[in-house]
Amino acid sequence: MVLYLVGLGLGSLDYRSIKAIKELKNCYAAYLDTYTGFISKDLLDWLKREFSGKLILATRRDLEDNLGKVVEEARDTNIAILVPGDPLVATTHVSLIVEAAKRKIPYRIIHGVSIYSAAISITGLQAYKFGRTTTLAKFGDPRESYRIIKENLERGLHTLVFLDTADGGLTIPEALRRLLESEVSLNQGIVREDTLAIGLARIGLQEELVKVNIVRELILEDYPPPPHALIFPGELHFMEVEALTKLYDVDEEMVKRHKPPVYEKERVWKYITKTRDVAKNLKIKETHKDLEEILEIASSYIEDAERFWSSGELFNALASIAYAEGLLDCLRMIGKIEFQWL
Repeated sequence: MVLYLVGLGLGSLDYRSIKAIKELKNCYAAYLDTYTGFISKDLLDWLKREFSGKLILATRRDLEDNLGKVVEEARDTNIAILVPGDPLVATTHVSLIVEAAKRKIPYRIIHGVSIYSAAISITGLQAYKFGRTTTLAKFGDPRESYRIIKENLERGLHTLVFLDTADGGLTIPEALRRLLESEVSLNQGIVREDTLAIGLARIGLQEELVKVNIVRELILEDYPPPPHALIFPGELHFMEVEALTKLYDVDEEMVKRHKPPVYEKERVWKYITKTRDVAKNLKIKETHKDLEEILEIASSYIEDAERFWSSGELFNALASIAYAEGLLDCLRMIGKIEFQWL
């Protein structure tokens, strides 16, 4: 028999897939994950009505603490685990198919639309420019989410922040206020009242809403009920600026004023600039063909570093400029050139 992981999409009836319905009809039991994502009342009512004899509302304990028991049931009969979004976006559910593989129990994955991709694509921002995603809990410490936003911004990357759906869900204004409180205590200049952000509410549902503004204004907006999410943009490409301003009728000058605190990128650029200036102004003490070749290699590394930096490849930029610096330092130590690091 087979263990099915079935994605339910964005939580509404409209995102049911033909494949999901077909496989559910062939299952003896269907465990509905009620804790990792949003399920609308309409979808829940439909599932209860269509699969009343086999639907089990599963808690975290049912699917995590009793993981082995649920997987073992699929040895003798078809079992489905229904998951909001895409079933494997939450690491919780990867463990289910890993356990099935260990036990030599066949499994199938029925993919669904995930808020992870939907929230990114609806904004017009470029997916490859997103860094780590974080979830802001309703009652937990917001500083971990703040730290992840900071890390991404320092690299020029966007941050998608999922807001807790438990206990009625965390709203955009509540989440922003909590992040502002973290700013007061940490004072890193990451989430200020004038920081550009994007509020997303009920994506994929009839009341879907996207707002682009500074934090102070987003807090004052009216939103439909959760699920909500936030995006903190990093460095914006001109096409991303155009998408935000034209799709959401946003003041273009406000978006263009957005300058994330890309500290890491700035540090690497200072390193490149310092090394380039040394290479340009150094004094050669002894002219030699081999020396000229080594200096050309160092110059090539500097050019590589500048190119990598421009494309956002900071690790490669740092590695390249470090090679250049190492060559110059070695030549100085053996008395072939003279310079001073400033």
